[in-house]
Amino acid sequence: MEEHADFLHRVDFEDIACHPLAEMRSAEAYCSCDGMRHTIWLDKESPDFEGLMMHQAMRGILMERGFPKTICPPAAIIYPFLRYLSSLLASAITDPVIDRWLTQGGFGVYDREILTHRATADLWVDARRGTPRPNGFLFCKWTLLAVLLRLDPTFEGGTVHLLYALIRKKFPEPWEAAEMLSASIREEGFAEPYLALRAMLDLRNALNLQSRIPVIDGEGRRY
Repeated sequence: MEEHADFLHRVDFEDIACHPLAEMRSAEAYCSCDGMRHTIWLDKESPDFEGLMMHQAMRGILMERGFPKTICPPAAIIYPFLRYLSSLLASAITDPVIDRWLTQGGFGVYDREILTHRATADLWVDARRGTPRPNGFLFCKWTLLAVLLRLDPTFEGGTVHLLYALIRKKFPEPWEAAEMLSASIREEGFAEPYLALRAMLDLRNALNLQSRIPVIDGEGRRY
């Protein structure tokens, strides 16, 4: 990673409360790039500000190393859930790479307990909405979240195991899809740009999102 030692010199930091997109202002962090400079938007009041900053900095470095990313679909204005699924699709593949690099470098990761408790609270709310429609929003959401839990080694411990068991109980079809997809992705690999692109495309296609969420590779090609 020595070639990225000067990365922070190419970054502008902004308060996410001032993000031009209203729906982004409630997020804790976001990283964007115009091809020259990166902008990292952060929640200044977050109790884990440093962890968020390091995570987004690593996301920017992944971009420079040619890892794929998703972009906001044009239809997100009509179907706002697509913006969430687009972000979650990218996170399911790239966040495990980021977190592994952070832990190997001796850095901390964003508090897993906070994320797990939030996801568990979401699960109980979503479970009251009934059985997910195949490849509908809830099906895709919980499949992608379960894939992330399976691929990211920093999600561990009793709270995570409970969340995964709840996904299996409340959303058995997404859980089964996630088991199959995460096993295939681990077998093929996803820690290099081309492998990550293939994994992201396979995951997207399995959820029938190929016509809805664009994926961009490190050369700017759109899939």
